[in-house]
Amino acid sequence: MPVQKLDFVDRMRGLAILAVIAVHYAQMFASPTLKIIGATGQVGVQLFFVASAFTLCLSADQRAGEAHGVRNFYIRRYFRIAPLYYLGIVAYAALYISAGKGSSYTAGNILANVFFVHGVIPSANNSIVPGGWTIGAEMLFYLIFPALYWAVERSWRRFGGAALAAWLGLALLVALGWHFGYRLETGRWIANNQFPYTVFIAQFSVFMIGIVYYLAAWRGDMLAPHRLRDGLLAAAGFGLCSWVIVADVHPLYGVLPTFAGIASVFLANWLRGQSAAGASGGGWLVGIGKVSFSLYVLHFMLVWQPSAWVIHWFEGDVMDEWLIALPLFVIDVVLLYWAGRITLRYIETPANNLARALIRRLDKPKEIPAS
Repeated sequence: MPVQKLDFVDRMRGLAILAVIAVHYAQMFASPTLKIIGATGQVGVQLFFVASAFTLCLSADQRAGEAHGVRNFYIRRYFRIAPLYYLGIVAYAALYISAGKGSSYTAGNILANVFFVHGVIPSANNSIVPGGWTIGAEMLFYLIFPALYWAVERSWRRFGGAALAAWLGLALLVALGWHFGYRLETGRWIANNQFPYTVFIAQFSVFMIGIVYYLAAWRGDMLAPHRLRDGLLAAAGFGLCSWVIVADVHPLYGVLPTFAGIASVFLANWLRGQSAAGASGGGWLVGIGKVSFSLYVLHFMLVWQPSAWVIHWFEGDVMDEWLIALPLFVIDVVLLYWAGRITLRYIETPANNLARALIRRLDKPKEIPAS
């Protein structure tokens, strides 16, 4: 597959991580306006999920017919996530425990994160590695992906667009069922960024949207890029998400991930249209996207510590906060990018190579001893 045709996926990841960094960065300012500007960045998580589902589908098709494909899929996914995430566990434990804020670092919570079951344990879900809830949701998606993609892809080949519409309908029913079921059970709406919002079932529709987008737009011809249409629909979708977040519309948080997933598809298609037209071909955003996982794990250390100290020097002076906001954000991104290059070289790439070596070893035919 030509690299340029797929660079839109790295650009998706680049935009996603910039949005996620922005939301946590903006939390450090006293200015309510800066906080509001950054708040919408939380939908970068759903952009990540759509990109993840798309690339997993692409990889599954490229490796179709591989011996022990499901086993190898789990090996690759584990070594893709675990080494850097384990570094995050150690680093954040050291930071918070040394600062006297380590009450959540119990043996149970740490082990839940080590074994990636923290996505179903409220006390462990987001308390060991900041933002770790997304990894919990992602790992549960990995768990079901081989069977899920097999079912969706097979039904699509047999029934075409009607099958994809049915799967989207199922995903929407799951989202609405969780949204209204929680309301009926507790008498409360799902709150933003709380455990019921972060669990896999609340995000399932986003992953399904990514799978359907891959089959409809990449393997099929149901959503050819149209830059004006895609740009307007992406802007409208993210605008709706921004309104929900900024206006704090409690009755809609349960379906906010679905809104963000749909908007992410049109943004992806807009970026795909640019790639097809030769409007990209690398560049800084693709570079950021390639190290986006490292940036996700590392960025809290920078924006919640050194950057926060700098921001607090200007706290209370709105004009000064506005003057430093953009330059300091750019500095943060540059520093994180180079830190990400280091972890990519010394952690992520060796781990991926180790996964390939393990798969080769397991696939090597066993010698039959001579009788």
